[in-house]
Amino acid sequence: MTSRERVHAAFQHKQPDRTPIFEREIKHPTDSAILGRPAIHPYNWPEFMRVWAHEGWRTAMERYADDEFEILRLLEFDMIRLVPNPPSSAPRPVELDPFTFQQGDSVFRYHPASGVVEDLNARTRDLNRWEDDFRASVEKEYAPPNLSDDQLFVWRRIRKHMADAGLDVAIYVSLYAIPVAALPPFALEWFVTAPELLERYYEKQSQWVIDTARLFRREGAEIAGLGGDFAGDTGPVISPRVYRERVVPHIRRQSDALHEMGFWTTNTTDGYLWDVLPDFLEGSHVDGYGEIDVAAGMDLGRLKKEWGERFTFLGNLDIRWVLCDGTPEEAQAEMERCIVQGSGNGGHIIMTSNVVHEDVRPDLYLAAIDRYREYFGLPPRKKV
Repeated sequence: MTSRERVHAAFQHKQPDRTPIFEREIKHPTDSAILGRPAIHPYNWPEFMRVWAHEGWRTAMERYADDEFEILRLLEFDMIRLVPNPPSSAPRPVELDPFTFQQGDSVFRYHPASGVVEDLNARTRDLNRWEDDFRASVEKEYAPPNLSDDQLFVWRRIRKHMADAGLDVAIYVSLYAIPVAALPPFALEWFVTAPELLERYYEKQSQWVIDTARLFRREGAEIAGLGGDFAGDTGPVISPRVYRERVVPHIRRQSDALHEMGFWTTNTTDGYLWDVLPDFLEGSHVDGYGEIDVAAGMDLGRLKKEWGERFTFLGNLDIRWVLCDGTPEEAQAEMERCIVQGSGNGGHIIMTSNVVHEDVRPDLYLAAIDRYREYFGLPPRKKV
């Protein structure tokens, strides 16, 4: 069974030869630990910007593609997330210090403790002007996405690497364009003060998702993550009724359109969702659930029991506690728990509850990967 076949079997609720494994993002320092050297891709932002600044756009994008493929090859994932890269027309960065780069009129600083890249210009942003600009962007006529060929340079180079290596790997894309928790504060208030404006915003976002998905489908994408963050540890940040009436119809529209293109779709958020699962899954017409947040109480065993006949689950290794502060033995037990709870009749793809973020310890993540390979009788993990 090829990797791609294994992923499709999971969505078809057919038992694959083993549970597929995937990771949406692997950030620093885990990315560099896997490669045995500094990774050059946007998740390791200072190194990526430094290469771009000193060696140029093409070298940076080639190394970005090569490192993403090398991580895929070393970990033998069954699916890869691909995204457009910066265009060659983007201003060449200028290194101001090891963590600060200027691009055009903007200055960006990386904060090692948090992994956040801050736009220093935003410190002086006028909130009223921000709202005016955001409102104007919502009210203006919709413009379809326009990706230049060079923005698919990394995507196509990785696909060529996969073809040259004989790897048949599924391609995942993130199309999270219906934010709730991530809305600007003034736009979050629109649920009450300007619902018609929020509806206009979500309509445009949905059309962007559909048009972008059509472009990505032509480039080989088959699985799409939809939705956007709207919940925390105690539940959604809006009421279940408002979620059902104001948010779900847009995700449903997207999912229906993407199904016609041949995509599998997932609805995606972390947080506690038990109270809204019928709308989140059935009401949205999706095929699966991503970012299953075990630390917020989303138990994979219960999900499989109650929803596993119809939906595929992407997750849910604990990246809040176990893979940050546990022991290698606990990390291995966490992987085994995830495999066992998600097993049976397909319907499960191993990944973390969100991404391998900056606080995940590389040794713990790799211990979990090693347990996965041991559990399914695979050869030891490839190492550089």
